[in-house]
Amino acid sequence: MSRSTSLFFLLTLFIGGILFKVKHEVLEIEQKLSITVQQISREKENIHILKAEWSHLNEPQRLKNLAEKFLDIVPMKTDQILAVSQNHDFMDDFAKLPQSQLVAMKGDE
Repeated sequence: MSRSTSLFFLLTLFIGGILFKVKHEVLEIEQKLSITVQQISREKENIHILKAEWSHLNEPQRLKNLAEKFLDIVPMKTDQILAVSQNHDFMDDFAKLPQSQLVAMKGDE
């Protein structure tokens, strides 16, 4: 064999080895990408499920029933509001509050 043929042969082997290595690295990266895409899909599904559960858990009627069952509170009476507002002089702040936000302990009726 001539010298140039040997050089081209060695160059071809070297380039072939590099291409083989690059091909396997690309395959590994594609596998990792596939796994990551599957994980993202599962996480999106889990987020969707959690949003549905959160929506159910925050239903106003459900929360009202739980509050009545486990909390000892009742709507506040007008004379209780006046007593608090006279002590602190916050009449404007109390006027802005909706009635559903004003509560008192059941024992204070």
